[in-house]
Amino acid sequence: MSEERIFAIDPGKDKLGIALLDEEGNILYKKIVTKNSLPEVFSLTLSDKKNFTIVVGNSTGREFVVDFLREREIPYRLVNERGSSEEAKILYFKENPPRGIKKFFPASFLFPKEPFDDWQAVVIGRRFLRLKQTEERE
Repeated sequence: MSEERIFAIDPGKDKLGIALLDEEGNILYKKIVTKNSLPEVFSLTLSDKKNFTIVVGNSTGREFVVDFLREREIPYRLVNERGSSEEAKILYFKENPPRGIKKFFPASFLFPKEPFDDWQAVVIGRRFLRLKQTEERE
């Protein structure tokens, strides 16, 4: 039996953050893609849907992704995105430590120089895993 993978999507206005996580929350792949590339991303990444749980952030940009999944009858779960940007910034700066005087500031005072939607997808995927663990214990 193969282990489950989490395919997390952070929907945005023009782009999507995507992350593929293992069942422990380790990052296997992450990237920022355009909304128009969603069909290609699914065909390349999710060739065997049986081993994936797809989770989508519940932000206002989710309609495009949800419609795409519903049209193809692909199951998914919505995950609360509240505060995910702050969590994602912390992860981003752990991976990309600030330099110079900025290294003395807390991550909450900093903003990445580049888009970090992929890190937001990581947060969404990990939130789902925490929720799933909680549900399994009940």
